[in-house]
Amino acid sequence: MSANFQNFQKGPEFKKIFDVLGDGIFNADFDLWKNRRKIAKTLITHHTFHNFLVKTNCDMVKNGLVPCSIYKRFTFDTTCILVTGFDPGSLSVDLNNIAFMKAMNDAGEVMVIRNLLPQCVWKLQKWHGIGPEKKLRDAREVIDRVIGKYILMKHDELRAKGEKMNENEEEEGVDLLASYIANDDGETKTGLIFYDKFLRDTILNFMIAGRDTTSSGLTWFIWLVVTHPEIEKKIREELKAIISLGEEGDKQRLFKGGELKNAIYLHAALCESLRLYPVPVPFQLKIPQEPDVLPSGHRVHPNMRVMVILYAMGRMESVWGKGALDHLTSSFLSNGGPRICLGKEVAFTQMKAVAAAIIHNYHVEMVKGHEVCPNVSVILYMKNGFKVRIRNRWT
Repeated sequence: MSANFQNFQKGPEFKKIFDVLGDGIFNADFDLWKNRRKIAKTLITHHTFHNFLVKTNCDMVKNGLVPCSIYKRFTFDTTCILVTGFDPGSLSVDLNNIAFMKAMNDAGEVMVIRNLLPQCVWKLQKWHGIGPEKKLRDAREVIDRVIGKYILMKHDELRAKGEKMNENEEEEGVDLLASYIANDDGETKTGLIFYDKFLRDTILNFMIAGRDTTSSGLTWFIWLVVTHPEIEKKIREELKAIISLGEEGDKQRLFKGGELKNAIYLHAALCESLRLYPVPVPFQLKIPQEPDVLPSGHRVHPNMRVMVILYAMGRMESVWGKGALDHLTSSFLSNGGPRICLGKEVAFTQMKAVAAAIIHNYHVEMVKGHEVCPNVSVILYMKNGFKVRIRNRWT
């Protein structure tokens, strides 16, 4: 992934399994991947998107998460707003059943099944429209319809506003879809044409990247904090120190993104949680382009699939030392190679704001007898969810 990146690509088989993602950045290799990553990086790191991220995150934590305390719906709504500018409204007090969210869940489930079945089996199911493939077909119809609607709405919205960004938009920021459309001059400097299929694939890839990964990461992190009281105490002490001297520290409070930049211990604990529970993808699939020898000494060639099990690697005492399963220190190493997550800082901004709000304001107690174990999935979910009792610390 790092030292010999060019030789290990995702390959055509990966794209067949995850065809619902189209030609988005997850499926792309070589020049197509470079072009799409370059464009996405430019827009994600732009100050207008950062402003929009901070404002959206603060609003959603205050008005959505705290009243409902459901991570998955929180990250679904937040990601949808950041990517498209539209709120699907799943995080409401009555917990609406959102067809778009269900369709994405169904699509993810079928993609896991495709990894487990021989290609000839799932292709036969797809041809006849039966079994899991029928579920994926139905899910894809919903996904395409909803994203298509968002694209049309955004075109209309931008036409109504005019091309120029006003001062309020500059300060509060804009969503990614608006940025992509605003930068469409027919053809970019990289030669990539902006058309609706590209926008559809881009939106879906960003939605997949941002929603379940962050919610699962938060779930595992809060569980680890709850089961390690000494970690919880240190994080609370750090958060209390961040609060200005002129402000009373012992009261309910939400933290803004800028305030948590110096929350070093919180950041380290989040990294350690991701080491133990690598929720973005607990495994990596690569196809060698040329024969090679892995650092382990294993020989590989283009007819082989190389599966890198990150979940297992994060627990190897030969890498992390004795007690690798028990400690939550700052031993995390950030080296993911050229394909390292584009939205890493976006995810950390969200996770820190939510984690700080929960840990500072509430006592979280896991329900006795609740079984905690990972689910077999593309995203590392907590199989049975995380059932807790929550008590306000300041009332």
